[in-house]
Amino acid sequence: MYGRVYGLAGVRPGAASYDGGMRSLTFDVDGPVNVADFGGDGPVLLLVHGLGGSHLNWLSVGPRLAEHHRVYALDLPGFGRSPLAGRRSSIAANVHLLARVIVRLSDGPIALMGNSMGGLLAIGVAALLPNLIHELVLVDPAVPEPGAQLRLDRIGRTFVAAAFMPGWGARRLSRAVAALGPESLVYETLRLCSVDPSRIEQAVVDAHIALEAERLAQPGWHESFYAATRSLVGVLVSKRTVFRWIRMVIAPTLLLEGDQDRLVPVASARAVASLRPDWEYHEFAGAGHVPMLEVPAEFLKVTGDWLARYENRAPVAASAAMAG
Repeated sequence: MYGRVYGLAGVRPGAASYDGGMRSLTFDVDGPVNVADFGGDGPVLLLVHGLGGSHLNWLSVGPRLAEHHRVYALDLPGFGRSPLAGRRSSIAANVHLLARVIVRLSDGPIALMGNSMGGLLAIGVAALLPNLIHELVLVDPAVPEPGAQLRLDRIGRTFVAAAFMPGWGARRLSRAVAALGPESLVYETLRLCSVDPSRIEQAVVDAHIALEAERLAQPGWHESFYAATRSLVGVLVSKRTVFRWIRMVIAPTLLLEGDQDRLVPVASARAVASLRPDWEYHEFAGAGHVPMLEVPAEFLKVTGDWLARYENRAPVAASAAMAG
C-alpha cells in the first residue's frame, strides 16, 4: 500500500488520492495544510506529529484507529507536505493553527493525539480551548525534565546550537544531509527515536524515505525546523507555560511513554503523571520515542481500550471564559 502511495512503485508522490482509502486533503489556514484522511466512521480523531515529523509517523496505526474513529493526520506548516508559506513555526502559532484545523474537521469536540512536540501542542489546545477536545492522548510529549536545567545529549546540543545560529547551522546541516542522503537520514533518525528500528514495518520506512527525498528537494527546507526548535526549547526551558497548561487541561487524558525514550526522558513523563494523577499513565517497556511505529500492536491495544471507555461520555463543556 505505502509503496504505491509514496511513489515507490511508479506512482507520482503527492498524488491526490491515497491507495487503500487514505486521501490527501488540503485546507487553507493562511496557507496550505496537508491532512491525510485515513477514513473511518465515528468520532473525529486528529493525529499530530512531532518536530521534524509528518503524517507518516502514524502510518502503522492510522488504519486500525480508523476502525472506530474518523482519523486524520496533519502536516504542520514547514513539515511533510505543508509548505511554510510565510507562516511561523512557533509553539503558539501551531497551537492556534491546530485549533483552526479542528473546527474545520468537526462541529463538536474531538479526540486529539499528539507525539513529542505534537503532544505539547495538543496540551496547549486542550488547555486554552477546552471546548474543542473530548479526549486527549499524549505520546511521549515534549515536556520539561525535572530539575533546574534542560539536559541534552551531544546530538541534541548540536541541533539546538544550529537552531540558534541559523547561518552556521544551515551550512552544517546542509553538508551533513548531503553526505547522508534521504535514506541514511531516515535510518539515523529512526535509530535515535527508537530502541530497535528493525521492528518498524519496512513499507513505512520506505514511505518516510520517499517523502524525505521530496522534502529535501524544496528550497529552505531547514527554516521551519530551526524556528520550531528555537520555540520549543524556549518553552521547555521556561517550564512555566507548560506546567500551567498541564494544570488547565480538563479533558480525560491518556499519557503514554516509551521507557527507553532518549529524547524525552521517562522521568519527565513520570513527573507529569504525578502532577496529574487523574490522567491515566502507561509505559511501553523497551520502546523509544515513537511507540506507535515501534510497538504498534501494543499501542493500538492501549489506546483503543482507553478511547472506547470515553466514546459515549458527554462532551467537555466550555468554560464560561471560553464561551464568552
